[in-house]
Parts: sequence; C-alpha cells; structure tokens
Amino acid sequence: MPAAFDDTAAYLDANYLTMAGLAEASGLSPSRLEALIAGGCLPAHSHEAVFSLRVETRINGSHPTEDKVVRYYHPDLAELAVEADRLARELDLDAASAALRARHDAAVAGAAGLAAGSAAHRELADRTWATWRDGTYGVCLQRVSTADMVQKVLATRQMEAILAAPQARAPDAATLEALDEALQRYAEVTGPFGPQERDGSTRARVYEPALALRRSRSAAA
Repeated sequence: MPAAFDDTAAYLDANYLTMAGLAEASGLSPSRLEALIAGGCLPAHSHEAVFSLRVETRINGSHPTEDKVVRYYHPDLAELAVEADRLARELDLDAASAALRARHDAAVAGAAGLAAGSAAHRELADRTWATWRDGTYGVCLQRVSTADMVQKVLATRQMEAILAAPQARAPDAATLEALDEALQRYAEVTGPFGPQERDGSTRARVYEPALALRRSRSAAA
C-alpha cells in the first residue's frame, strides 16, 4: 500500500531542506549550490518529490496542471556547502573536489581500519564517494559524514553475513556478540527512513530481522 501523502510530505518537510531552504541556511545562491554539486564538491539532493494537482469543477470538468518537482537536501549540506565554497574559491571546482575526495579516502581508511590504497580500501572508498555525491547517504544517516557512512556500511554487511550464515537460527556466543555490536553501530548513525521508502530500506531488510534474531535468542536463553 502506498504511503499516505500527508505522512510523506511531513517527513520531507521535517527532515530535509528544499533548495530555497538550503540557500538560506548556507548563505549561498541556488546557482552556486548547483555548481558545487555538479563540480563534485557537494552531495546532490536525497529526495525528489513530484507534486501533481488536478482541479475539477462542475462547469468545466477536470483540469490537470503541470507537475511541480521539489528536491530535498539533507540539512548537513548547509555547513558542507560553506566549506566546499571556501575551498572552491581558494582553488577551483576541480581541485576542491579532488581535495575533498582525498579527505574522504583518508577518513575511510581510518574509520574502517584499512590500509590506504589496499583493494578493500579502494572498493569501500569508491563506493562511499559515489553514494556521497549522489545524495544516497542523505536518505539514511543522521549526519552526512564519511565515518558515519563507513560505520553504516560495515554494520549492515556484518548483519547480512550473520543472517545468511547456515547457523543463523542458533548463533553461538561470539556471533551474538558480533551481532550486538553491529546492531548498536547501525542504530548510532542511521535516522528514520521515510514512510514511502521504509519497506525497501536496510532498516526493514537487515536491521529489523537481525534485531528479531537477537531478541529471539535472548528469549530462548
């Protein structure tokens, strides 16, 4: 069943900024923000809502209007935009993007405990940079930070591995300890998913089944 219009609209308004709101919060013009996004210095919008309106009257029948598209941005982008703008003015867009990518890669290595330049580091850094740029992590994180992105990814992978293991129905003590840690680390950084996307989220697909497993083992103990 589709999410209710009012519930979804309320979620977006409570948790995100429109472009106008982002411009006001950052002190930068919409055109400058768009340039920073296109230049790889700032994440894109996390949601795009399409509002449709049809007016009906007894005299003239039904009249649809043009759709209105509204993009929603994570509130953290206001502070990120100020720093990105500063860097881009000191350097240029390309150099600023490269500097931000270098910071990101170093933070990934530190947060994941991986050797910089290793295959595992490159895979995780590439993946999280791409999803930072396209706004994906603005959907699920309380804060748009590299460390939190890595924490969410690794916690999700840990829960998925435990749920997929042959002994998932009867995990041993070490597995339960690892599960507890993954559940805690996931919950620390993730925010509420919107009603329109919750069923397909990692919270519904991974976190809640892992939490149910943990509770079932506690009840059986």
